[in-house]
Amino acid sequence: MVVEQNEFMRPQRIILTTHLFLPEFFGGTETLVRDVAIALKEKGHEVLVVTGYPMERQPGLADHFDEYRIDDLRVVRFNYQRAPLGGPRNPMRDDYANPVFEQGFCTLLDEFKPGIVHFHHFGRLSIRAIDACDARGIPTLFTATDFWSICPTQALLLSNGAICEGPDRNSANCFKHIAGISQPAWVAGVIKSVPIVALGGAMKLLEAHAKDLSGRVGVVQALAKRGEIIAQRFHSLRTIFVPTRHAQTALEKSGLGHGNFRILPFGIKNHGYIKRTRARTGSDLVLGFIGQFLPHKGLHILVEAIRLLPADLPIQVKIYGKFADNETVYSKDLIRNVQEDKRLEFCGIFENAKIPVILDGLDALVIPSLWHENMPLVSLSAQAAGCPLIASDIGGLSDIVAHERNGLLFKPGSAGQLRDRILRLLTDADLLKRLSAAAITPLNIDQYVDALDVEYRQAIGEAQ
Repeated sequence: MVVEQNEFMRPQRIILTTHLFLPEFFGGTETLVRDVAIALKEKGHEVLVVTGYPMERQPGLADHFDEYRIDDLRVVRFNYQRAPLGGPRNPMRDDYANPVFEQGFCTLLDEFKPGIVHFHHFGRLSIRAIDACDARGIPTLFTATDFWSICPTQALLLSNGAICEGPDRNSANCFKHIAGISQPAWVAGVIKSVPIVALGGAMKLLEAHAKDLSGRVGVVQALAKRGEIIAQRFHSLRTIFVPTRHAQTALEKSGLGHGNFRILPFGIKNHGYIKRTRARTGSDLVLGFIGQFLPHKGLHILVEAIRLLPADLPIQVKIYGKFADNETVYSKDLIRNVQEDKRLEFCGIFENAKIPVILDGLDALVIPSLWHENMPLVSLSAQAAGCPLIASDIGGLSDIVAHERNGLLFKPGSAGQLRDRILRLLTDADLLKRLSAAAITPLNIDQYVDALDVEYRQAIGEAQ
């Protein structure tokens, strides 16, 4: 159908979804959705954010959905409790096909009547929300902000810290991994000893079983069915946005997408970045880490690398972020190692608007991730400020950092290689200036949303 330009430009009702949202959660996906929603509103669109929220108790039927406002955005929240394995509910199935969410989402579609739905995450919501949109003739798009659609733990990272390449034969390797992190050691040991071929055959039978089974067998069945159920829905998506070529390759390798990809690097909100070229001046080299203090983010690798350097080198490391609420062996060890070295400093958290000031105080930002990062927004912010990156040569980070041009790459998990990269910045008088001068200029959020807006209007026009 041909749509007149003036009709194309009319404001639309748009739903954005994410698994978690502000104010309690403020990761990259949450920040991106918030910034996109605000920019769309400024264009005149009516925007509704739909998200999830993990509760300590099981909500009553009347309490599953509530509503609030933040940054003048309307947010509808699905409240849920994570179900234990073997309980009356199926936690694996609930992660990608939650029937309670599906029912509420259908009601929401009928009440709000969106012109388009842009999914940013399905975790603990439901991939079948795509079906609800299809039934109503509502175009759907998806932005892959992590690897949940491939990996049940969304990190593509094994228990031993090794990178996982995704599900193999009927997700048998996923079953072994999940059993290893959720079951008693003796149970995990028994499952680990089962040959992958035998385990894959059993899971294939469970996948083919028409009836949804219950209990622990039902959980395994839901895992076996997960990949195909998600892949089927991905066929209906008009566009799958990915920020990097790596993300597209990973999804295609797992049988997702089938040609409807568009590479669109994330945009960042303009907080007033000043693109300053760094240079060695004889003062301390100031490195920074900004992120979550979780094992897969690799802060311990940076700490170890600093401890491998001679104590008299002129260096400071400013660490921004916070620990998870529950104390762990990892957090205890990290705190002890940082406190034992005066070159390392915990600096707490900061409001997003202050990030230009934080970055202006750094000579380089270190991203020592152990997992397949997609496109961390903080890496884009650093580049907008002219701050070079020292990053793991992994996932989307390798698409952002051109080694020896706008940053330095090192082998993931190698504190020795990271130490060597830091030494180069200390000893090569011109390197920091060269890397800083070559920093890329990322899309700002308005440019990013302009690109989305074109896609939205084309999709709506084709659907009419």
